[in-house]
Amino acid sequence: MKRSDRIRPIRDLAVAEEGEAGRDLAQARRLVQDHEQRLLQLQQYLDEYHAQTVPGLGPTDAVRLQNYSAFIDRLADAIRRQEQCVTEARDQLERSAETWRGRHLTTAALGNAIDRLGADERRAHGRREQRDLDEVGRRALPSRED
Repeated sequence: MKRSDRIRPIRDLAVAEEGEAGRDLAQARRLVQDHEQRLLQLQQYLDEYHAQTVPGLGPTDAVRLQNYSAFIDRLADAIRRQEQCVTEARDQLERSAETWRGRHLTTAALGNAIDRLGADERRAHGRREQRDLDEVGRRALPSRED
């Protein structure tokens, strides 16, 4: 079995692993987008809520103000948690991208090795054929010793 043929299954495995890493990378990108979208929605909601005026004065003003303040605090807390989710998703995206890059480089290197080995094998085969043809030609020539 030729050396290039022995490496092909390894390259095929590397291609499959690269594909899996690519799918993981795409999933990580979608997750970052989803978390960023949720964060944007929360921030917009907070901005809209801040823009609203606290309802008119009356006997329940203190309770309304307390409820408003508690809601704003909970919303700000949700934004902080979502920011953390975005950060973690981005970190995972970077790790996935690094994994894919490594797998891609491995696949490319194996492909290049197979190409080089194949070219070497073809040259060696060509030299063998030429040597065989030369030998046949020498045998076909009449001997000059006669």
